[in-house]
Amino acid sequence: MRVPRLIRSYIIAPSDPAMTTNKKTARSSARVYMQRLLAWLSSFEYFVKLQQVFQNIMINVVAVGPVPRHVSFIMDGNRRYAKKMGMPLKKGHEAGGITLLSLCYVLRKMGVRCVSAYAFSIENFNRPAEEVDALTNMFSVKLDEFARRAKDYKDPLYQSKLRIVGDHSLISEDMRKKIKEVEQLTSDGEDFTLYICFPYTARNDIHHSMQSSIELWTKSNLDLRQLKISDFTSNMYLDQYSDKCDLLIRTSGHLRLSDYMLWQVHENATIKFSPALWPDFGFLDLYLMMLHWSFFTTIQKFKKSTMQKTPLRFWNRKHSSKCCFELLPTAPIAISITGEHE
Repeated sequence: MRVPRLIRSYIIAPSDPAMTTNKKTARSSARVYMQRLLAWLSSFEYFVKLQQVFQNIMINVVAVGPVPRHVSFIMDGNRRYAKKMGMPLKKGHEAGGITLLSLCYVLRKMGVRCVSAYAFSIENFNRPAEEVDALTNMFSVKLDEFARRAKDYKDPLYQSKLRIVGDHSLISEDMRKKIKEVEQLTSDGEDFTLYICFPYTARNDIHHSMQSSIELWTKSNLDLRQLKISDFTSNMYLDQYSDKCDLLIRTSGHLRLSDYMLWQVHENATIKFSPALWPDFGFLDLYLMMLHWSFFTTIQKFKKSTMQKTPLRFWNRKHSSKCCFELLPTAPIAISITGEHE
């Protein structure tokens, strides 16, 4: 069975595992050398300014065309990045947080209205308690940092809204209070919304929406058979952005969704997989994916508008070989079916 065109995901099945391993090793080595070169060049002030100028030009190019309304990330590879760099696991997660904020800057400049990130899965509670505590503490610090940036008029994230979604019954009372405070501080943001899924799974999201919808309709004495998909979607965690995710990106090379955004990507979504670890996922990686999405979306819109203006001839009733009812003669007042004459 062929994969529908509505969902464009690129999964390559290698024919030679040894050759594929060599290619991955070569790519990772080239990426490491490129990162070292960029790190060395970044020590020069003029190079940093020139880089910012070119980035702004590239962002403006994408902003001219269509951009996704909702972009989501599966931030995978923080632990492997820490092991690769010889750092503690906490430093790897901190590097991932810096990557998310930098990409939010870029996406907001491009015109994206919503960004969501898979920060912590419900299944992650099975990890060692030390790592879970470190992630929770770091998450609390990042909440304060985002709230400070959202209130700083000089910061690119000024007037941004932060929403922490997921099953909050699994986290501590202190963390729930912290989340409410930060969400209230950033509630006036309208131009850009960042959803942090913590802790979250798609199955939990669907279950929560079904339970909330049934309880609401039961209390209102409404017929459950009249419950629509739009009513079901409105009770999901991501509010108005629960109906669709335009672009879903997963890093670290794994070709799976890990129980994330299953409802949002089921129709007309673009799913991209990147071999880079999440802290290594930079501006150029994101830019190429955004440019690809914008290009093919423009082609689809052009084809759709062309077909609407010039419909196919065999669908056009006036040019059909069949006779139109309007062109038939007027029916007689009466017809004799016996053939008898008086």
